[in-house]
Amino acid sequence: MNRPKPYPRAHSERGIAVFATLAAILLLLAVCLKSWLPALAAVLAAAVSVRIWYCRFREAVGTPDSLMYSVIFLLVRLWLGKKQRLRIDDRLLRELRGPYILLANHESFEDFYYISRMAHPRRPSYLVNEYYCTRPILKPMAKRGGILSKKLFTPELAAPLGILRMVRRGYPVVIFPEGRLSPDGCSNPIVESGAALYRRLKAVLVLVRIDGAYYAHPKWRKKTYPSEIRLSVRRVLYPEELAGLTDAQLDELIRTELHHDVAYGSGTFPQKDKAVGLEGLLYRCADCGALYRTEGVGNDFLCHACGSRRRLDEHYRFTDPPGTIGSYYDAIRLMEEKELDTLSLRADVRTKIFGADGGPVRREKGTCTLDTKAFRYRSESEDFEIPVEKLPALAFSCGKEFELYHAGELHYFYPLENPAQAARWALAVDRMAERRRAAARSEGERNDEKD
Repeated sequence: MNRPKPYPRAHSERGIAVFATLAAILLLLAVCLKSWLPALAAVLAAAVSVRIWYCRFREAVGTPDSLMYSVIFLLVRLWLGKKQRLRIDDRLLRELRGPYILLANHESFEDFYYISRMAHPRRPSYLVNEYYCTRPILKPMAKRGGILSKKLFTPELAAPLGILRMVRRGYPVVIFPEGRLSPDGCSNPIVESGAALYRRLKAVLVLVRIDGAYYAHPKWRKKTYPSEIRLSVRRVLYPEELAGLTDAQLDELIRTELHHDVAYGSGTFPQKDKAVGLEGLLYRCADCGALYRTEGVGNDFLCHACGSRRRLDEHYRFTDPPGTIGSYYDAIRLMEEKELDTLSLRADVRTKIFGADGGPVRREKGTCTLDTKAFRYRSESEDFEIPVEKLPALAFSCGKEFELYHAGELHYFYPLENPAQAARWALAVDRMAERRRAAARSEGERNDEKD
């Protein structure tokens, strides 16, 4: 596959920055001196910068070589600053010249930025949640910046076609196959297989593991802590290697190389509010089993029902069993597993519905229910049911909402009581999906024995 010649973006962006800055200075000078000459010079400088943009970037619009892509990552860099210490091992990446698909585990919202700091031979595109590509302001930025979108946990053709077009134009594409942030620091299962697509693209597959981003900014905490974040290229697979693997073998290889558990990591966190917000994930007491009575206060995690109290030390370990956040979450998972056969969840919710393809936003109130057969939603304007077999996972925000797509529209459900229950709904869907995967594996093993 021929690699397109990169646009001369470095000199062009520098020229635009110089003339745009000059225009701003001249305009300020014109205001201070109340003279029309600096104002005229400012207009000319602005015209030159626009001309440079038009000549150099018009063909790059809609790709990672566009000016908008540069603006997006400049804003992100200014927003994040130099808070994190990145340690990057990308020697295998430096050897590549053609387009590739880069897969990585997903520990924090900022992972896409950390990936951008690697030594890519050409700027990569990113496959992101469709929400960020259809909202006002974000929609034109994403489109002009060459950002690809996908509806979470929803079958569709638009995302694979977008990836194919980007690869054919010579650009790498970054994908987080988990499709959501890790809740407890342990990698989520990859519920949507991409093996067939990766082979069909006939591009190199790069597997990257991110370590350290979870404690820097987990999904249940608002604040971002300084941390050492390590990125390493675990494996590079070429098209001829991919062709020799079955879907199941490739999926397992990806899962193994990307899997990460922060319980086995290291790092020191001296902050005094490490447990704040943790109740949005650990919604159930590991000691007495009480629902929605836990709370993170400073570095302490306590239960208001039984009075138990644990402290997080500087290594993010609990001073009492279970020793880690992941172990505590496992304890909750075990409780929910025992009650899964009689599952019956119900919540009155405030619903925010994002119209299909960036359509208008609607707000209403309704009721959600979930059992072992289906998820149901009913309001004055909608009444639908989704069998659990069609729910591979349920995205959620800790202590806020859970979300899913129906009829092409993104529904955000905000529980009116106990918003921490959003994590419980998501965990229930995960447990049912895991049961189905386990049953499928057992069936496959039995068939292999018969053969």
